[in-house]
Amino acid sequence: MGSFTILITILAFTAGAFRNELALTLLGTVFLTILAYCFLGVLFMGIIHRKKGASLSITIIRETVSVGKQGELLLKTSGAETSGSARGRNRFWSLPAVLIRCELCLETRDGRVIRHYSDPAADTFSSFPVRERGAYYGEFDRFVINDAPGFFRLSFPVPQSASPRLFAIPAPAEETIPVTLRSGGTEQRSEPHYRKSDELTDHRPYVPGDDPRRINWKLYSHAPLGDLLVREGEPEPPPHSRLLILIDTEIDRSLYTLDKGRQAVDLLCENALAAALEFSRSGMDILIGYTGGKIISGCESGENTPLDPAELAIALALPAAIQWPPLPENPFGASLPEAPADRAVLILALPRVSAQTSALDNFLKNRASLDAGASNGTDIVFIHSEETGEAAATCVNLYNRRSGVHAERILISPVPASDAGRA
Repeated sequence: MGSFTILITILAFTAGAFRNELALTLLGTVFLTILAYCFLGVLFMGIIHRKKGASLSITIIRETVSVGKQGELLLKTSGAETSGSARGRNRFWSLPAVLIRCELCLETRDGRVIRHYSDPAADTFSSFPVRERGAYYGEFDRFVINDAPGFFRLSFPVPQSASPRLFAIPAPAEETIPVTLRSGGTEQRSEPHYRKSDELTDHRPYVPGDDPRRINWKLYSHAPLGDLLVREGEPEPPPHSRLLILIDTEIDRSLYTLDKGRQAVDLLCENALAAALEFSRSGMDILIGYTGGKIISGCESGENTPLDPAELAIALALPAAIQWPPLPENPFGASLPEAPADRAVLILALPRVSAQTSALDNFLKNRASLDAGASNGTDIVFIHSEETGEAAATCVNLYNRRSGVHAERILISPVPASDAGRA
């Protein structure tokens, strides 16, 4: 816009000089005056508010937000007045047609962006939409001064933390995918099992074969018919299986564009969350890992502390889509975290046309090198659409040839695939 206006100004002055027309000269003078005012106004406001802009803090009030909800900001300068409700007033004055704004700058590892502008003089509290899942980083926000027509812009960085500042957590899939853990998982008992307990909870008649030590002799001495009754302890809880759910976020560039691949990874995370919550309710010990990251455990001490439902949702905001085959600037690609030998592993992945050099292939090779008794095996579920069904079938056939691996495919629509490369 500024370049276009400058061009018009030059043309107006040039045409006015050659043709000796006052109207064109006046038009050029008007545009030049506007440009000069905007430039000087932005420069002057930058000099006046630079120090105050450097003291500005932009704080995201809630670090965790569900996708589709609103995030909240608190804008405050070091000299802002506060009231009992903790609302402050940031005093910024400005010239006409010169705007002062705070720009929230957030971005995920796979290129999703949140940009939000708010007026620090009017909006101490501000909200912004969170439309897509992800862990959003932003080491710098901006204090921005620009003119209303958009000719000139002056910005100052507002330093922030290098850690994720916002977790846009997914909602669990409406239906849990029918996953059968064949390489480990829950142990099911066909009959009730009881642990020994000194607490008197219930009785039943004695039958031959019962442990005589469980007979309640005090109750026998008071029973009118002299029946033998056996004490029952508390039912023993089901054993806790140890399961690691890995999200393989590599997207085959011949099947998915980056935008469609990000949506497909969202689908993986939604189904992983639904499955993790279901397994957790059945008493399983769940950890989460993802391509290019590490294994995420609970907040309690210990690397293998299981995740609670809230922590599961936050963990599944972290996976980011990674293009495969690796880009030239990163020829080695990303890797899946190494799984503990005492855990069964469930991997949710997208189909691909080849397995060589992929993070999933390298993970299985490393896991196969473990002692046979130490590994609980690996289950792989390929989430696909009708367009990628053939590639998913090929992946299942390929990985089922590996020892200790059980692969299956599940059709879930829609999983967007690129028109350029279908399986």
